[in-house]
Amino acid sequence: MNKPTEPTELYAWLKQEISKLEDEMDTIKDDVLKIVQGKDGQLEGEGYTIKSMKRPKYKYSDAYAAKNDELKKLKAEEIEKGIATIDGYSEFVQINFKKAKKA
Repeated sequence: MNKPTEPTELYAWLKQEISKLEDEMDTIKDDVLKIVQGKDGQLEGEGYTIKSMKRPKYKYSDAYAAKNDELKKLKAEEIEKGIATIDGYSEFVQINFKKAKKA
């Protein structure tokens, strides 16, 4: 399919292209990480730098989990009872692609 010019068709086409590229990147992500780690955590390319990064993962206490659940319930309750008020809206578009029908 050629790249469309009409804005909504172009938007849908670009979303599909991005999805394909992200899927392709996911297939090589582990290999890239191994290569970068083998280069002392940083690889310089022409116009880019790739770094190996780490972010800690935290496991919280049961007390934290209980408080968090309590806050989630309070939030839902305030919305349901009308205590919470709408403070504005975020506007966005959502796109869902139709699945090909099986023959």
